[in-house]
Amino acid sequence: MPALLLLLLAVLLLFAAANGYPPTCGNATCGGLTIAYPFWLNSSSASNCGYRGLGLACEGNTTLILPAQSHHRYRVSGIDYDTHSVFLVDDVEAEALNTASCPHLHFNFTIDAGSALQLTQSDSNITFFYNCKRNASWPSAVELTGCPDYNGSSYAFAGDGYTDEASEYGCEAAVVAPVLDAHKKAMMEAPPAARYVEVLKGGFELNYSPHSEQCGACERSGGWCGYRHNQTHGGVGFVCYCEGGPTADQCGSGTYDFSIAQ
Repeated sequence: MPALLLLLLAVLLLFAAANGYPPTCGNATCGGLTIAYPFWLNSSSASNCGYRGLGLACEGNTTLILPAQSHHRYRVSGIDYDTHSVFLVDDVEAEALNTASCPHLHFNFTIDAGSALQLTQSDSNITFFYNCKRNASWPSAVELTGCPDYNGSSYAFAGDGYTDEASEYGCEAAVVAPVLDAHKKAMMEAPPAARYVEVLKGGFELNYSPHSEQCGACERSGGWCGYRHNQTHGGVGFVCYCEGGPTADQCGSGTYDFSIAQ
């Protein structure tokens, strides 16, 4: 390696060490999107910088996946670091939505307790009833066509207050899906056969914020939240990366642990 490149690398490493900013906090790219704190790429590293639960998987350098939410895969279509927003599309259903007129969803979207992610005021819901023995009587019910493997009727409702009625109509399943409210309102004039498919393709939005008081205190003290796997005892421990080095508390606490991988 040329001497100039070696010198540049040494300067960059010294700069990172001086600022307590480990290489695992560095930005990455995938599919044209920048992955930066508090997001991070999944890896086998013993230490990671970012919020727990915001680890992303880069597949083929084209697709970002958020795998942990609802124990289901969601494709990341965009991240806005200024508004602390991330935009998601159901990855499992994404390909099927390109060919089907009946969006057959299998999972209700839920957010794990303690998650750094929350739905926003920009989101709305759509409810789907599948394989119903009785016809739905609500004026707002739109019957879906082309639903595979179903002999009964299936419906979509532009809201989320219907799930308790699924058993009344003998429906096999009821699924509530978040969507962007602006997309839903814009598609209400579209033909019913394509209306809900197009809305689901638009995905939905989540906001992110410090997932714990400990992480919030770390950031307010000028640090970056992270965690490390305990190779000896197992489990995961909190890390606050500071200018003086990493600590298990917050910056300025006076106790730094330089054994934590940078």
